[in-house]
Amino acid sequence: MKNLKLYELNSSQEVVMLQCKYTLFKKVVNIVTSISYKKELDFELLNKAYNLVVERNDSLRIRFTKVKGKMMQYFLNKVEETKVPVYSFNTKEEQEKFIKKITKRAIKYKKGVVIEPYFVHTYDNKNMVVLKVCHLVLDIYGINVVFKDLFGVYEALKNGTELPNPPTSFEESLQKELPRKHNQEVHDRNYEFFKNVLESNEEPYYAGIHGPKNPIWQKQLSKNKRAMKMFFINCDTEGTRCSIAPEVTAKVMDYCKNIGQSPANFLFYALSVCTGKLNNNTEKMLPLELYNCRTNYHDKNCAGTKVQSLGCYTKIDYQKSFIENFEDFCNNQKRLYRYIGFADTEYEQLLHKTYKSSMLETYYSITYSFIPFEYNDDFYYDMYTNGKGALPAYIAQLYNIATGEIIMAYDCHIKTTSKEDVFSFHKKYVNLLLNIIENPNELVGNIKM
Repeated sequence: MKNLKLYELNSSQEVVMLQCKYTLFKKVVNIVTSISYKKELDFELLNKAYNLVVERNDSLRIRFTKVKGKMMQYFLNKVEETKVPVYSFNTKEEQEKFIKKITKRAIKYKKGVVIEPYFVHTYDNKNMVVLKVCHLVLDIYGINVVFKDLFGVYEALKNGTELPNPPTSFEESLQKELPRKHNQEVHDRNYEFFKNVLESNEEPYYAGIHGPKNPIWQKQLSKNKRAMKMFFINCDTEGTRCSIAPEVTAKVMDYCKNIGQSPANFLFYALSVCTGKLNNNTEKMLPLELYNCRTNYHDKNCAGTKVQSLGCYTKIDYQKSFIENFEDFCNNQKRLYRYIGFADTEYEQLLHKTYKSSMLETYYSITYSFIPFEYNDDFYYDMYTNGKGALPAYIAQLYNIATGEIIMAYDCHIKTTSKEDVFSFHKKYVNLLLNIIENPNELVGNIKM
């Protein structure tokens, strides 16, 4: 560490740190994903490729230390090579037990472990790479950068060709990002924007994908509270995987292309409409969106944790068509993108101060992210829940360009949302998408789910 430059955490990393600090379960810092490959992989060669990837990607050489009680980070120039363990499983049950075990074990980032790789011969004759990473060093988009680099380096080594260009530097990204974090003029501008948004709108309703009959939510409503209690202590979650079929996905993508809007915005607003309709036509909600925050070439090719979440105050006018509502939403999103640099922690404080509510309650209906993966048909991507979460429902939509489907990973609080709730919601959501595309001018109140 001697002579290495120390950096404070960026705004995105601070949120992860806060989650670790205020929960009894430190597993929230884990992200576990895998890529399965139908063809044979030379794990010896892949091991060599992995160690090259660590050399090429400075975010995988981040280490943490406390200075006067404050968490700081620095970048090692070199780390010891890793011998990646290889596992083989004969049954699906054995493999799932293994995945569950590594997901639930908190990663020891304070002791210098920021990534744990595993190679697996799967029960169904595939070859799988599992990456368990510390969320303080990588977000889900950064993991995609690492996977692409890993397989790019592997193919180059196998074919004896030139290595692909390495990922861009996270340290360089931090050097540009951190001064903006302390720019008072930018901070004040962002603060005033969100203050005006919240103060000019009524207190939103929490509207869960479990629907209005949930007894915990009914108890909150009986107290005239619009927010749902957050379970910082007992926050067990369960993951459920659903998908939007390729033929439906194709219709969604074509529709978005025809109207000149992003699929991420379209799917996000449709999720909000589905949730609102499910909850007795709720008109004002606050879904939470995770923004990639990678807008230029350097950042798009940079791993590291840069994702930023913001509550999107969302209105639904049931006497207007979906397309009219959606246009208003998109215009608001364009304005919102200019203020993404506002820290999550400050937004939370402002939210509860404005509506005079407890910090132990949440208005967030869903937490949402849209992640495009550009792998060929030989690859199968998966992500796993670590079984703990602060918010009631997290939904990740993964658009697999190769298979033409949208995979939806739901991770919901067991206390509030059953698997049956998820399956029921998902069916309604897919029906809603089809009905919107076929009847875009239909009043939202009349759209069937």
